[in-house]
Amino acid sequence: MRVPPGVHRADLGGGSLAVLALRDGTWQWMNEATERIWSAALSGTLPETAERMRSEGMPGDVEEIVFDTVGRLERAGLLTDADRGSAQLPAQLPVLTTVAVPCARCGPGMRMLARVGLALALTVMRLPLRARMWLLGGLRVLPLAPPGLAASAAAAVPLIRPSWWPGRIACMEVSLATVLTIALCGRRAYWVLGARRMPNEAHAWVWTPAGAHGLSGRDADDERRPWVGAAAAPPVNSHE
Repeated sequence: MRVPPGVHRADLGGGSLAVLALRDGTWQWMNEATERIWSAALSGTLPETAERMRSEGMPGDVEEIVFDTVGRLERAGLLTDADRGSAQLPAQLPVLTTVAVPCARCGPGMRMLARVGLALALTVMRLPLRARMWLLGGLRVLPLAPPGLAASAAAAVPLIRPSWWPGRIACMEVSLATVLTIALCGRRAYWVLGARRMPNEAHAWVWTPAGAHGLSGRDADDERRPWVGAAAAPPVNSHE
């Protein structure tokens, strides 16, 4: 399926799809019917799809359902006239293992770097999501972080989180600070934005080929409803 520029999707299984629009950082969860209408609108086959859905016995007023769904998709920025003429290849991430990596101990030097990384992250978080992803794209020139370094940075950031900070420091800020702390060490990790279903949730975590950081506690991965990455910065190569 082709998607508009700046839109990323994650197939959550069970006929559920999560879609992230980078322009404003909003998520949409779709069932099979909504995804079908979205695909038809992008490909210009809405009348044929509506007729097929009616013949398959879809309950309710099919035309009204299609009309309302297309309106919601347009308001969400997932479907515009310009997008229909400039669709891209699917923006689905390669399958990333979400095996959580145990945190390692971190010394004073890593905690100091983590303070800098967190300060940078809180500054970068003021930018639109699209700009954040673009800036992190520059990290692609760095070599991959070894597992021990990534684990140490992931352990350090929560330890230095200031209790007096009046704003939000949650999964997006912590994971971004971890990626930037690793970058200060001259190495690369990936900032991943993903989702899961039942109930629908979005999350941000840190990923390297050795596994993931930031998947613990209430955010722990669950094989019945696993986290699926929709977008990553810098972009992940399929061979990693």
